[in-house]
Amino acid sequence: MALEVIKEIKSSEEKAMEIIKSAQLESNEIIKNAHNKADEEYKRILNTSKEEANRILEEAISKAKEEALPIIQQGEKEVQDIKSVCAKKREEAVNLVIERIVNINGNS
Repeated sequence: MALEVIKEIKSSEEKAMEIIKSAQLESNEIIKNAHNKADEEYKRILNTSKEEANRILEEAISKAKEEALPIIQQGEKEVQDIKSVCAKKREEAVNLVIERIVNINGNS
């Protein structure tokens, strides 16, 4: 009878060891799957964040261009005005020099 009890205990211990081994394998598989899912989720979030950042950047660039356009146009207008004034002043200066040369030569 004692021998049967010992065999039964040994059998129970072996079953317990198999259950523990099976649980460890299942645990390792669950951890591996969790890591894989975490990596996939990380990559998905990273891609989503990059897309959102690019969208925000493109919107900012577009808005900046819209805001800059009137300023650029005003600057170009001012440049043309300055060129126009310079051309007018240059023409007046040339006429003045020509007039003085003619008056000097005409009076001699």
